[in-house]
Amino acid sequence: MSVQTARKVALAYWGFSSKPSSRAKSGIDIDIVKGNGGPGLESATAPLQRFAKLVEASWEDYTGQVGSYGRIPFETLLDFAIKVKTKEEVIGESDMDEIDKWSKVLINENSNYFIARTTYKKQKMNLLINTKN
Repeated sequence: MSVQTARKVALAYWGFSSKPSSRAKSGIDIDIVKGNGGPGLESATAPLQRFAKLVEASWEDYTGQVGSYGRIPFETLLDFAIKVKTKEEVIGESDMDEIDKWSKVLINENSNYFIARTTYKKQKMNLLINTKN
């Protein structure tokens, strides 16, 4: 699917537009990041591979009513990352930088995945979007 679809999903998820076809109000800037064909999961670490499987299995729980597209906030992805690590892999050492790196691997691996980013009221917001419904 397209970058435009991912943008509409992000606008609706964050409440910046009242309906999927409308635009965000002035001052709202959303960046959509799509995969660039970089390294995929074949060379990924074990925790990253488990993370990718958990994300894939979780889309149904994070699907919106309008358009039926998946969207998972990075805060939830952080919980996923902590969950997939064993004691030897230092549980609790995950942070948003790691989620950003892992999400980039996911969008490189799957052409239906996008990352939406914005800053609203001085708060950074990130969202992993699956445009395959």
